[in-house]
Amino acid sequence: MFFGHKDLTIDDKLRLVLPANYRDGFVGGKAYAFLGFDHCIALYPEETYQKMMEKVLALPDFDPKARNVKRNVLYNTFDLPIDSHNRILLPKSLVDHTKMGKKVVVAGNGDHLEIWDEEAFNKNMDDIGSTFSEDAQSLLSH
Repeated sequence: MFFGHKDLTIDDKLRLVLPANYRDGFVGGKAYAFLGFDHCIALYPEETYQKMMEKVLALPDFDPKARNVKRNVLYNTFDLPIDSHNRILLPKSLVDHTKMGKKVVVAGNGDHLEIWDEEAFNKNMDDIGSTFSEDAQSLLSH
């Protein structure tokens, strides 16, 4: 399970070092990245990614919303090798789309990681904090 967060820096070649506390979650030397929700990059271990993709691929092609979800996920998915220095090369298209700067936050979100531009992450956390109590109560009090 991925939790917590780390402040990191992307180098000039768009490489990011996976923090030590998250490395065990990625076996086989690869990760899958795609455009996540709220303008972040979602980073999945292979097994979890395959399970999620089964759900995406099962969406009906006759439904316009389903087609758009499939397209967004599949068009923006990248198979990323993890090198011997525990780095991944972030795809330029995802970095550009998320307007990611050099300073980033890698945050655990249960079965995957999210890579955020630092400023966007902090704003998102401020926004979450403003409604957290009410949201948690409405979602968890059943």
